[in-house]
Amino acid sequence: MALRHGASAAMQVLASNPLFGGLPELDLQALAARTQERTMHRGETLFRRGDPGSGMLAILAGEVRIALASATGREQVLRILKPGEVFGEIALLDGRPRTADATALTNGRLLVLERRDLLARMEADASLALRIIGMLCDRLRTTSRQLETLLFHDISARLADTLLHLASGRPTPRVDLTQSALGEIVGATRETVNKKLREWEVAGHVELTPGRVILRDAAALAALLPDAVRP
Repeated sequence: MALRHGASAAMQVLASNPLFGGLPELDLQALAARTQERTMHRGETLFRRGDPGSGMLAILAGEVRIALASATGREQVLRILKPGEVFGEIALLDGRPRTADATALTNGRLLVLERRDLLARMEADASLALRIIGMLCDRLRTTSRQLETLLFHDISARLADTLLHLASGRPTPRVDLTQSALGEIVGATRETVNKKLREWEVAGHVELTPGRVILRDAAALAALLPDAVRP
């Protein structure tokens, strides 16, 4: 159930996001007052591809998986989102159905901003519209890079790239995902992922615990990437 959200947490997440951080404080307050907070539970489907897209969501706490599913049930993970990140913005902007599935990886809280409220703010502030265009371009670049990695690079490059991306921005460089989930992201079986991670553990690049990969030598992992995708 969605509950009307107090301004403080909404202001914090909006102000820290590149999309909204440049807005004057009074405009941020007005936008925050129109948001709603809802809880999410691990494994919950937040929306599916084809669902009506009426709002954009920001993560207050927890992590969300964005994925595409085939008719046979095979899933390709596109992104793992962390607190402070937003999703659902494509359907929000064009008013058309959702383009992918969103699933809660953990328990957490979401901030919901309805389409009518954001569009009204964009009409009043051209700079916000430009920042949203920039975000969409970043998403397209990320998707193109991910597609290139999946199509043209081996499992070492794909797995190293994924681990570095998912661990970025964390106080401790780690990835809290099962090896099966990592396999879904890099397009490989759990067994293949496990074999490669065990090799890297012996080499001192990573440390493995159940459901977690801790990066011990990020530079060594980055060295496995082709120049075109190296951070």
